Amino acid sequence: MTIGWQPRQHNDPIADFEDRQIPTDGELSMTDNNAPRVSKVLLVLLGLAFTSPVAQAQSTDATMSDLIRPVNPAGATIPGLSQAMLVEKGNLLFLSGHVPLNADGAVAGGGLGSQLRQVFQNIRATLKAANTDFSNVVRLTIYVRDFQPDELGVIRSVRDEFVDTSQPPASALVGVAALFREDVRVEVDAVAVVP
Repeated sequence: MTIGWQPRQHNDPIADFEDRQIPTDGELSMTDNNAPRVSKVLLVLLGLAFTSPVAQAQSTDATMSDLIRPVNPAGATIPGLSQAMLVEKGNLLFLSGHVPLNADGAVAGGGLGSQLRQVFQNIRATLKAANTDFSNVVRLTIYVRDFQPDELGVIRSVRDEFVDTSQPPASALVGVAALFREDVRVEVDAVAVVP
């Protein structure tokens, strides 16, 4: 069975859509009189892809300030982080939760600070593999097992070794009861922009 239709004279796109026949044998094909229409649609879509602002942004060497901009409304805000980051150009890179495993697969020891430092080193390696760096990170979510408010200073201190403190990423700190292993205190996921 094929997908195909003949437009009605009344030019009703919804009625035209209802004239389509849905295949029951799992195969899709086009009738000969639909092939020119499909070809034109594909050419238009390809043309849009090559002339779109996204495609143009990918072909230029953009600096961090060309890619992202912090958004901080007036009023009460949390110091040391941006309330939002506006991505104006580039591609988004979504990083999975990174944990404090070193190159040998062992959990970094020495407490929350050393584990968080290892996590950020692992994130740096992932960012480098995607041809970007911490200056283009727009969002961080830090998950801390058994979080205590007095640990905030340690968390910010380590984070500030890696992020651009003049334009810190939008961030969230979440205290959790457990992570994937009992000896892991921290996990961080992130969103970055690739120029």
